[in-house]
Amino acid sequence: MDSVRERAAVNLEQTVFGHTFQNPVLLASGTCGYGRELDDLFDIDLLGGLAIKAVTLKPREGNAAPRVAEFDAGMLNSIGLANAGVEAVATEKLPWLARRLERARVLVNVAGESVAGYVELIERLDDVQGFVAFELNVSCPNTERGGAIFSTREDLLAEVVRAVRAVTKRPLIVKLAPNVPDIGRMAEIAAGEGADGLTLINTMPGLRFDTETRRAVLGAGTGGVSGPALLPIGVHAVWQARRRVDIPIIGVGGIRSGRDAVQYLLAGATLVQIGTASFADPRAGLRVLSGLTRWGARNGAGALADIVGAGSV
Repeated sequence: MDSVRERAAVNLEQTVFGHTFQNPVLLASGTCGYGRELDDLFDIDLLGGLAIKAVTLKPREGNAAPRVAEFDAGMLNSIGLANAGVEAVATEKLPWLARRLERARVLVNVAGESVAGYVELIERLDDVQGFVAFELNVSCPNTERGGAIFSTREDLLAEVVRAVRAVTKRPLIVKLAPNVPDIGRMAEIAAGEGADGLTLINTMPGLRFDTETRRAVLGAGTGGVSGPALLPIGVHAVWQARRRVDIPIIGVGGIRSGRDAVQYLLAGATLVQIGTASFADPRAGLRVLSGLTRWGARNGAGALADIVGAGSV
């Protein structure tokens, strides 16, 4: 009963990208598959939405195993954008989501190896039903080509956002990397070339060794750092970007609780995404949502939208 009262007392809705999200909690790309993988575990339709795993033009098997290694403050991963390819996403994955979900919103994360590749992906998916926006993945550190290079060079970031903007009227959200000298500047470039929103942040590049074998713990060698250690880095990035741009921001990195989500909202994020926490507990998104609702009720937040950017530095 208390949970019902709290839920009724706090308005969780956020309206961005031309759509109303019933609450700000989404599942991050690469951590929830295409949604169907979690369907037997909980009702995804209770969340604000999800970003499906990154889509590439052709199917990818991903990097060599092992792909994931835990450490005290989080996780190191190098999945390598394993996915079913754009045709399967267009003809199977998105149609299933369109039939299954009534309230949760879907973002399609796309990853190319070239500007032309990104454009081709967008053009193939643009008329497919079942999603509300593209999430342009220009920051994945776990591939040999493409990925992070676009988010670490101003000229290439501008070029790819400009090219994609020209071929779609759908909302375009650009997912940026944290390992740049000035993420606020990269946010300005993305916004200036037509991005409707930003996702901040992707993983940080990292490396760990097995001290017995002296070999890297991941099959691909290096990988991306995620989990609790990433939280203050992500919050700082959102805060920096919010000072420079006025487009909506999705905060992601290290969120495990409602209080963690509030950190991002106070920094200026409108929505948040749950990533690594879902590996340990597939229902982590619901737990974060419940904690966020309780926080709002305790702190007299009539609407969560009112606390966006309300943090003081």
